[in-house]
Amino acid sequence: MVRQRITVWEPPSRLAFHMESTDLHFHRCVDHLGDLFELAPMDGGTRVIRTTTVTVRGYRRVALEPPLWGGLKSVHRFVFRNWQKMALSPPAAV
Repeated sequence: MVRQRITVWEPPSRLAFHMESTDLHFHRCVDHLGDLFELAPMDGGTRVIRTTTVTVRGYRRVALEPPLWGGLKSVHRFVFRNWQKMALSPPAAV
């Protein structure tokens, strides 16, 4: 579980949040994990820019940053693939 707090909500163009707590094993090493989403109209669609900031603490941070970065990239790719599938799918019947 990851508990996050929304820190910026500016529909329809910006959303930001940061992690407040998690039960994932990396919680002891991460001081800050935040995301900013910026949306803008583009060629009949929407351009989404996601910026993630992570602050790792401790003397082992040099060793921890690469696998944490890789894990976050994997999660981001999964989420964006699902968004793309949803965007290309016909609307669900209500």
